[in-house]
Amino acid sequence: SDDPNNTDRRFLVSGSQNVLIDRQRKVHSRQGYSRLGAANSALTPIRKGLTWNSSTGLELPIRQYDDELEVYLGTVDTYAIDAWTRITNGLSTTEIMRADLWWDTGENLDLFLYILGDANIYEWGGGVAVVSSITATTVTKKGTSTFAQNRFYANRNRTFVCVRTGTEYTYTGGVGTTALTGITDTDGLQENDILIQKVITNSDKPVASHANDTILVFENQLVIGSFDDNEVYISQNDSYTDFTYSAPRVAGEGGLLALDGPSGGFGVLSDNLLAFAGRNSIFRADYEQITVGTTLTETLKIKKLKSGVNQGSQSPDCIVPIGNALIYLSYEPAIRLLEQPEDIEGPQLKTLSNPIKPDFDAETWTNAQGLWYKNALYISSPVNSKLYILEFIEDSDGNLRRFWHPPQILPVRSLTVISDDLHGHSNSVAETYKLFDGYSDVNSSDDKLPINAIAAFAYNDYNKKALPKNLDEFLVEGYISPSTKDLLLTLRYDYGGYTQKVERTIDGTDEDILEDFVSGVSLGQAPLGQEPIGGSASIPADSRKFSVNFEIAREDFTRLQVQLSSNEIDRYWAILSFGGNVVLSRRIKTNKQ
Repeated sequence: SDDPNNTDRRFLVSGSQNVLIDRQRKVHSRQGYSRLGAANSALTPIRKGLTWNSSTGLELPIRQYDDELEVYLGTVDTYAIDAWTRITNGLSTTEIMRADLWWDTGENLDLFLYILGDANIYEWGGGVAVVSSITATTVTKKGTSTFAQNRFYANRNRTFVCVRTGTEYTYTGGVGTTALTGITDTDGLQENDILIQKVITNSDKPVASHANDTILVFENQLVIGSFDDNEVYISQNDSYTDFTYSAPRVAGEGGLLALDGPSGGFGVLSDNLLAFAGRNSIFRADYEQITVGTTLTETLKIKKLKSGVNQGSQSPDCIVPIGNALIYLSYEPAIRLLEQPEDIEGPQLKTLSNPIKPDFDAETWTNAQGLWYKNALYISSPVNSKLYILEFIEDSDGNLRRFWHPPQILPVRSLTVISDDLHGHSNSVAETYKLFDGYSDVNSSDDKLPINAIAAFAYNDYNKKALPKNLDEFLVEGYISPSTKDLLLTLRYDYGGYTQKVERTIDGTDEDILEDFVSGVSLGQAPLGQEPIGGSASIPADSRKFSVNFEIAREDFTRLQVQLSSNEIDRYWAILSFGGNVVLSRRIKTNKQ
């Protein structure tokens, strides 16, 4: 946030993009992204994407775009699918899906509950199977797992859909085997058809004409809020569609909370349910057990916590839990850290975005979404195709260091983790990308796209702000891949290159500047269990150490800015250090006042 003329010369400043700072404190060009699934050039962005790590051990990546809800299926029942597959369609083409998991004791399964800004609660059980054979009344699946093990209901709505045709089929038994029975008519089914458990619509829940916009499951009670009113509905813990409660209230029954503004989303902090409301407010739900006569009852009230103007949550998609704390995007705008003090009446609201405050103030946060992944907060700005990363590093002595990486120019909106890798869902087309993969970006035609990587460092006045200086040699050392033949060094003499701009090219195939090959991460170079973001673990195998010393004609300057950049495909470079043989000029300044 400091002026580039008046900050530490080691810092990256405005103009930097698509570079990262690794755990060894090197600055390097970021990796690219590759597409997960088939290309889709339709101009329908992924409005929401998440990964359901189910109670049965299945990882189910889910995404919503246009009127579609899809799941990515790899190998199911020994049959390779490896594609985004329709769960259901006909959804709202404008609302954002929001979801959470609820445990059903009857099925002994976690259920995927989602809302879409209408008066309904939608349920999907996650059942997927592939047809092996069909008779007039039975369907046998591939593989040896039972339909129950593939998450098909034994007691709830026993209906599945054939993905290929969209036809629904109802069964009565066989869930504990590999063959569903009691199907009235199996016409239309064929071998290798993909079967999906039908999505269930619970209409007018919690109440009719209520826009369900925010959702959270807390102690197996479904919590629902709206952008249109101040009421928060809480379900019973044994039925997510039952919001009734008695007076006095019994533990586990439903409830109704009245906030002082529309819902801004929910969070859980140290076993406390928190509700954000309007632009300014944060509430805590207080559950307290009391005995009325001989009956153990429970009171449910809300307590408004201390917060300031515009310190409410800007979006439920930007409330991110991290251990015993919450990070969220406020209306200020700012990234706020909400921690659990000894007395939650006055929560500690730390501001984490001040180091890049000018960027934050200028950014457009419409449809922003956040995610915590591998010791870093990621938050997207879909309007401007930017991804901001705040990394947290703890050393062996327990000292915490956090810093912002320069903005990454990436066309993503929603973020999720699939197979332990960070993925971004597109902000413009119906595609999903594995981030920090390869050394080029890709488009819908699988063409490689260049990454415009810029590392612009702060101006350096060499502690002699008013005196003219010059140099005739400048050294740069780092790592480079042989495909990087055009790493551009730019020296700006005085602000914006007012006096002059010097450019030199570093060639990754020039044997005169190359040294040994770069080794991978070894013990002692990086903390155990902490893989750097796009760091040295992902250096191309053919990268080499380089050191180059450029001769430059002497020209006076008062301050100097160093920038390194590349803008082609398959480029990798990392900077260890740089510097010139700077001396005070023998010339006398003639423009003194």
